[in-house]
Amino acid sequence: MSLEFWRSPTRVGSGTSMFFLIDLSSRMSSMASTEDTLSAVEKHLETHPDDAAAWNVRGVLLANMESFGEALRCFDRSIRLESTRPEAHLNRGRVLLSLGDDKAIEALKSFDRAMELKPGDLDVLRDKARALRILGRSREELMCYVAIVKISADEWPIWLRMGNIYLESGQFDRALKHYDRALAIDEKLVPALVHRAVALSMLKRWKDAIKSAEAATKLSPEDIETWRILADANLRAGKYKSAKKALKKASELDPEDAAVELTLGMVEYKDGRPKDAIRHFKRALIRRKNYPAAWRNLAMTHMELEEWDEARIAWEKLVSVVKDDPMVFDAQATTYARLDDFCSAADAWESARKLYKKKGDAVEAQRVTNLGRAARINCSRQKKAARAQREHDKAKRTFDDRFELRRKKKDDQ
Repeated sequence: MSLEFWRSPTRVGSGTSMFFLIDLSSRMSSMASTEDTLSAVEKHLETHPDDAAAWNVRGVLLANMESFGEALRCFDRSIRLESTRPEAHLNRGRVLLSLGDDKAIEALKSFDRAMELKPGDLDVLRDKARALRILGRSREELMCYVAIVKISADEWPIWLRMGNIYLESGQFDRALKHYDRALAIDEKLVPALVHRAVALSMLKRWKDAIKSAEAATKLSPEDIETWRILADANLRAGKYKSAKKALKKASELDPEDAAVELTLGMVEYKDGRPKDAIRHFKRALIRRKNYPAAWRNLAMTHMELEEWDEARIAWEKLVSVVKDDPMVFDAQATTYARLDDFCSAADAWESARKLYKKKGDAVEAQRVTNLGRAARINCSRQKKAARAQREHDKAKRTFDDRFELRRKKKDDQ
């Protein structure tokens, strides 16, 4: 937690002596213990209970001791005494974030008030961005960073985070520019090199992506993520041998990493070896039981090989984990239909229809509606045939039972 605001206050609260502030500063500069400093603040508050600045100081000291509840009460007291004190609002927001992500909305209100009182302040902008990130409001978070770099353009974490926001939103060219700005500040910044490789891969600039990922592996050879990204870049570029080599190194770093086995399966599949791909997908599932990507790839590969029973098992496992993807239920329904289980197919297509409709995809919703209707007709026919077969079997059993009874009576005679 930053102490910048209250260590060098710009104004003195009512009843506060300048001597106290200077004395407090000297105590902190001489590395006095937090307890001693807190004791000095509390002694001052006994004679100056209306000193808003001192209550803010006490709150920060308590927050540093992780007494967040009491610290929050101090900041509230400081604000009641002097509502235009930006540092108290800022520190209040910081304590709220320390109490948990569920306090982010309330913290954001404090940061907004601090920003009103001290526009363009870098500390407030950084903390406001942190709250917005917790809340998933990336567009507003990005605007905070834009304001920050206009004032301080040499902070690589800001450029890196901006790049990540653009990467997550699919704006790969913009992401690349921001990673380049981060690397201009620190050319050995591994996270920027790794994410830059991802952006380049999405832009199909395979050679540059591989070069960026290789640079990351050289700078941080013990970081498994660098090898995974290098493997992914080679996989997308169609360089399967190089992808396997990178994945082998990743596996050496962590033999239990499920993502490595998943990617190995994808490499084998792309290289025309679906059976080997299935082996790796199953290994991934041993390492991580509920791994949606592995179950999906396993099911799709079994479908391609027309191994419908195995595909059915994989889809059923997947839908127990992923319940909001219409394409999963759509593929599951197709598998059921190939197994002539039209009743289960109709149910799965109905689930897909609801999810497509929820996503606003009317075309796909209509397509699976038609498929589901056809499956329902076949389901009815199957049920009717099954009932007829049961009646036939029952009648046959009744005839056989009567015949057997007559035979027994005749034998008894």
